[in-house]
Amino acid sequence: MKISQMLIGGLIIGVAGAVTGLLYAPGKGVKTRNKIARKGRLYRDYLMDNLYDLADSVSHPFEDAEEQTIRLSTKAIKKAKKFKADALQKVNNLNH
Repeated sequence: MKISQMLIGGLIIGVAGAVTGLLYAPGKGVKTRNKIARKGRLYRDYLMDNLYDLADSVSHPFEDAEEQTIRLSTKAIKKAKKFKADALQKVNNLNH
């Protein structure tokens, strides 16, 4: 199941729960709305924390791949420069 589908499902369930809570609430409207708002903030914070954790876990492999690519390309450039210098030196030795 895709994350977007999970989020949409969670939002739909949350809205349905809020509506049901309002319809069957034993307390005054203000108290009930405050309780629902507080719960909504808790759920929102929970979802955001999990989304940030997911984003971090997805981005770390790409960061590692980027670091490895930079390291390997730097190593390849050094080897190419050394090969070029050696080749030029051999050519110069042949000409003299």
